[in-house]
Amino acid sequence: MRRILQAGIMVLFSGLLFANNLSFARLKYEGGNWDTQSTAWGELADFLVSISNVRAVREPLALSPESPELFNYPVVFMTGDAAFFEWKPAVIERLKKYFDAGGILIIDDSTGVKDSAFAGSVRRELAKIFPNEPLERIKESNAIFLSFFLMPKVCGVRQAAPYLEGVERSGQLSVIFSANDMFGTWEKDKLGNWLRDCRPGGEAQRLEAQKLSVNIIMYAMVGTYKLDAIHTDYIRQKMNTLNMKIPGQAK
Repeated sequence: MRRILQAGIMVLFSGLLFANNLSFARLKYEGGNWDTQSTAWGELADFLVSISNVRAVREPLALSPESPELFNYPVVFMTGDAAFFEWKPAVIERLKKYFDAGGILIIDDSTGVKDSAFAGSVRRELAKIFPNEPLERIKESNAIFLSFFLMPKVCGVRQAAPYLEGVERSGQLSVIFSANDMFGTWEKDKLGNWLRDCRPGGEAQRLEAQKLSVNIIMYAMVGTYKLDAIHTDYIRQKMNTLNMKIPGQAK
C-alpha cells in the first residue's frame, strides 16, 4: 500500500513538473535566517521565462515543512546564513515522506563560507532524514551539468567549494547543496545593478554561477534524460543560439 501511495504522489509530482510551472517555494524554518537572497528570485524567474518554456513565478512563497501544501511543490528551495533550530521529529518524518515521493530540495548557503554554521545545521538535519545516505560530492558526469548549459563551473558570489554535494537515491538527486551563495549572483538593487560583487572571478564567475543555477533547476524539472548522447548536439546548438548571455552581462 505504501508503494502504491508513493507511486501516486510521484505521478502527481510528474504532472506538476511537466506542466512547466515553477514556483520558488522557499523552506521556512525556525531559528537562523531562512529569507536570504530576497531579490534573486524575480530575476531568475525572468531569465528562465526568456530562455525556455518554463513558466516561472516571480514572487517566491514561504513554505513551512509542516504545511499541508508541501506536497504541491516537487521542488523546494532552502537558503540561510546562520545556524538554525533542530527540526521536530514530526518535521523529519514529513520530509522523509516528501523525499520518498520524489521531492527535491535545493539548498544554497548564503554565507559563501565552507563549513559555515548554516551548513552545519543542514548536515545535522539531513543526517536524521538520510541516516544511511550522507551528502557526497556530485560527480562531474552527473546530468546536472548537462541539463541546459554544458559543464558550468561550480561557484557563486564566492568560491567556497569547487563542487556541489547531494544525496542521490536510485540514480536521482533528492538533495542538491551549494556552499557558494549561488543564488546571490542574481540579486539586484532598486536601480537594476548587481547587488553583490563576485570574488575572486568577477563577472565571469557570476555568469558561471547563474548558468549553474539554471542547470540545477532544469535538472530538478527533467531529471537525468540528458545523459543520453542524442541530446548533446541539441544542447550545443541551443548554447550557440543563446550565445550564453545572461541579462545584465556586458556585451
